[in-house]
Amino acid sequence: MLRVDVVEGLRSHFNVHPLLFHRSLEKATSQGDLFDILDTIPKECPMIWDDEQHRWVPSDLLQAKEYESRARICFHH
Repeated sequence: MLRVDVVEGLRSHFNVHPLLFHRSLEKATSQGDLFDILDTIPKECPMIWDDEQHRWVPSDLLQAKEYESRARICFHH
């Protein structure tokens, strides 16, 4: 279980779109994992969630269909 104060601290530290933060929070298995996920968010958009890498990865929307069963397309600013 993630501590609320740690989650709020990470939310303040990483300036990412609220939906991207929430989806990352859902994927995280620990506080350290959430930090790693947020710290490795690509600068390029769009991006998808890669279950194998356990990270957000840049993606070409035209090729996203091959990952459709496991991908969540998401943008951040």
